[in-house]
Amino acid sequence: MKIKDRIHQAIDTMGSDELLLLYEQIQLIQHLKQTVQPHGNKTSIEDILQMTGSSKERWSDTVIDERRERI
Repeated sequence: MKIKDRIHQAIDTMGSDELLLLYEQIQLIQHLKQTVQPHGNKTSIEDILQMTGSSKERWSDTVIDERRERI
């Protein structure tokens, strides 16, 4: 069964409240698609280094701590 068929079947079994939530999610996705920058407009490494260079935190420590929390 294709994903569209599964989605249609699931929608057919939903009540009004669930359909309202689903519609809100669809609107959110559509809004995000409109605001996302295309891949052609990437930030250069130089720009990233300049933006992060003023940070007083050690980003590697933050990443390591977050990974420890996941374990």
